[in-house]
Formats: sequence, structure tokens, C-alpha cells
Amino acid sequence: MPEDNKDTIAGPKAIGEIESKMRLEGVVKSTEIFGVLVDVGVDHDGLLHISEIKKHNDGMDKQDLDVGQKITVWVKKKDDSSGQISLTLKEPLALEWNDLKSGETYLGKVTRLERFGAFVDIGTERPGLVHVREITMGRVEHPEEILEIGEEVEVQLIGINKKKRQINLSMRTLEQQFMDSEDDDDPVPTAMELALRAAMKPEAEEKQDKPLRNKKESSAQEDILRRTLEGRPND
Repeated sequence: MPEDNKDTIAGPKAIGEIESKMRLEGVVKSTEIFGVLVDVGVDHDGLLHISEIKKHNDGMDKQDLDVGQKITVWVKKKDDSSGQISLTLKEPLALEWNDLKSGETYLGKVTRLERFGAFVDIGTERPGLVHVREITMGRVEHPEEILEIGEEVEVQLIGINKKKRQINLSMRTLEQQFMDSEDDDDPVPTAMELALRAAMKPEAEEKQDKPLRNKKESSAQEDILRRTLEGRPND
């Protein structure tokens, strides 16, 4: 392969810069019994194993990939110590099953609407289901009242069944959390605020006592005036 071919390859320049699931533009360097070696522009060639070629390239054999041919590959895994870079022809999933965690929030796209709920693609092997009861806090007869196909929505993972490959999502829980945060208008007072309130309390109580004392004094004066007008001596 000509030396200037590397200049046409965009991407990382060293194996340490390569990350799992990274997309790379490479050039077929050689074909071997076990697969194809691909120049991806770093100090080590990547290996596109024969099984990856047959699995993800419509049954193509390595002979269908010519030396010098430009191809798009993704990093399946790498080992910095040994310099091994395993490649695949299929774009990896954004989220593997082991990446999913209950309670986590994801951004997804509505792919299908059924009466029982909406299917949302969050980057996993298959879309997750937002049951009609989990779409909103209000009553919904059909998801199409709220959602549209292709719409991006924020969802929370509320359940997963790896054996059945089921992912249960919710939009209602996020709506409830938002409503709860809106209702919480009374922040917890700081220590300084509590001390200030305590210092102001005696002053407030004193102000409350003054009207009571003035009221008693006024009542006594009125009683003396009434007795005087009636011609009765003071007790």
C-alpha cells in the first residue's frame, strides 16, 4: 500500500486514542486465512475476523474485499498492551443489555404506536415499551393522543427482562418527579436563617404584648370615666 494512503484516513493516530464502538475509515491491507487486516491509521493494524465478514456483510467472503479497498469499520474491542484491535462491519449498539440500569433516564425516538403503548428506541437491540398507563399522569385512550412516530422523548427505565428481551419504560414517572419538584416551594432554611429567626422572635413577641397592655390600660380608663359620670366613687 502506498505510504500516502495513511494521510487519507481520518481518525486517531495512536491505539491509545481508539475507543470501543468508535467508527473508523480504513483500507484493506491484506487478506489472511483468519480474516482481513485493515489499516485504520494507527500504529497497529486492525483485524476484521472472517466470522465478522460473513455475519455482517451478507455472507461475503474475505476474497470479496480487495487490498487497497476503503471500508468503514467499528471497533469491537482493543488491547493496548498487545496492540490488538478487533473490528466489525456492523455499527455496535449504543446501549448493550449490561449497560441498562433501572431508574436511569434515556433519550429515545418513538418508533411505533399501539393501543397498549408506544415503542421507543433508546439505542438498544430492540425498542422499549412505554405502556399506555406510563405515558402521562392523566388518562389516555391511545398513545397517539400524546405522541407521534419519530418524536424524541425522555424516558425512564422501570424494568428489564433480559431473558425475554423486554425493556419497560416510563414517561409518567419523570412527569411526577417534575410536578413534585414544582410543588416544593419551601426550601430548607440554612443555619444562619434559623439563628436570625430565633433572634427576632423575642422582638416579635414584645410587639405582640404591647397592644394587649394598651388595651387593658384603655379599658381601665374607660371604667374610671364611667364610674365618675355615674357619681360613684372609685373602688
